[in-house]
Parts: sequence; C-alpha cells; structure tokens
Amino acid sequence: MGFGDTAKKIQRVSDIAEKLYERLNQVIEQVQDLKERVESTSDQLDSMDRELAEQRAIVEALAEQQGVDPDAVVAERLPDPEAESEGDESDADGGEATENGDGAGDQTGSDAGSTAADAASGDGAGSGDSAATND
Repeated sequence: MGFGDTAKKIQRVSDIAEKLYERLNQVIEQVQDLKERVESTSDQLDSMDRELAEQRAIVEALAEQQGVDPDAVVAERLPDPEAESEGDESDADGGEATENGDGAGDQTGSDAGSTAADAASGDGAGSGDSAATND
C-alpha cells in the first residue's frame, strides 16, 4: 500500500511541477513582450522629444522674425501651475460660481475661441501674418 500512495504523490507533484513550469514560461514570455513594448515606447518618446525640439526651434525662429517674445506669449497663454493648483483648491469650495454661463470653464476652450477669431480676422484682411502678430 505504501508504494501506491507514494506513486500518487509523486505523480501529483510532477503534475504541479509541469503546470508551474508552463506558467513560468508564460510569465517569462509576457515579461519579454512587456520589455519590447517599453523599449518601443521609449524610442517613440525620444523621437517625439526630438520633433518637439525641432518644432520649438522653428517657432522661436519665426517668432524672432516677427518680433514676438515666445516666453512672454507662453507666460500669457498658459496659467502658472502653482496658481492653478491653488485655484483648484478654491474651486472645490465653490467652483460652480466661477464658471461662465456657456459651460466652457477650461482655459483651452477660451484659447481655441480666441485663436479661431484671430484666424478669421486674419483671413478677412487677406494676410495670414496679421493673425500671428495680434498676440
């Protein structure tokens, strides 16, 4: 009787070991896939960083040609992150009262509207440069 029980136990341990081995191989494969995706994402981010730097250099060169200070425009158009976080805290207390009636409570919506209006006025004047210098 002892040999039968031992054989069953060994078979059960062997089955568990096989399942564990299969699962371990699956995990290794998943980790390798994840590593490849991380490397690919890193390469994409590096490429985007290079493109962004190129675009910034072009925009700064164009702004310099037009006599526009890009840092001043950025400071004017984008809210200060510290002031924005303080504003978020005050919005939690009663932010509904500060929202304007059209429901556009974010900065992006108001910028997009003024940009569209600037572009429309530039098209009416017949020159695309006039819209860029209105800022």
